[in-house]
Amino acid sequence: MTDELLLERDGAVATLTLNRPEQRNAISYDMWMRLPVLFAELDADDAVRAVMLTGAGEKAFSAGADIKDFEETRSTPDRARNYRQAVNDACDALNALSKPTIAAIRGYCLGGGLELALYADVRIASVDAQFGLPAAKRGIGVSHGHIDRLLRLAGPGDTAYLMLTGRMIPAERALVAGVVSVVVDNDALMHDARALAEEIASLSPVSHRTHKQVIRDLLEFGAADQVPEERQRALDRVEASEDFLEGVRSFREKRPPNFPGR
Repeated sequence: MTDELLLERDGAVATLTLNRPEQRNAISYDMWMRLPVLFAELDADDAVRAVMLTGAGEKAFSAGADIKDFEETRSTPDRARNYRQAVNDACDALNALSKPTIAAIRGYCLGGGLELALYADVRIASVDAQFGLPAAKRGIGVSHGHIDRLLRLAGPGDTAYLMLTGRMIPAERALVAGVVSVVVDNDALMHDARALAEEIASLSPVSHRTHKQVIRDLLEFGAADQVPEERQRALDRVEASEDFLEGVRSFREKRPPNFPGR
């Protein structure tokens, strides 16, 4: 692990911090390459039941990909393709995590930083957060997958506005557009994000894994009746799980559940 990516485990919650505050947490090529490894590590850790992703300092979640890398990593079409693949791999790895993920966003959340945040399950932002995809200002193309992700959250109007103007939108507009789920005061961001992560971590991991897969299935196939029957049998496995039995038992015994995650 490099100092540019800090991973902290505290109880059932792990926090991964983009740690380049002097560069507004710009994501270097090496960081993009390292992120899938860290996400896979967290997915394999049974003690982790929720993952937070945030940026160091007060100015930014991430101002995007590190432009200083571009001469070396994106100076030719082949290098640009390799770079784009590294970004896609990192975002796909975050999306594939079986544990719930929360992006805690303050300040600038731009370009590649926003692309990464879009692949978290939940985004919570401080009131000073600013969101944007200024790719057209640098002659950069954003992939179908990332625009599709934004389109499904914000709709075609706000997606076109962000992509075609390169402008930033404030947290409250991002909330209305559906880009973020919650907006809180600046000084409450990490406290509220942590509380949300702990609340989510206390719930059934079996339910979480299943519901995340159901959401992915619906996004992939478009409608419930188009999802293959084998995928739909996931609910049978939930109802045969120890978590299901514990949920029923704890309700009957009028006590908080203690889910084993199996």
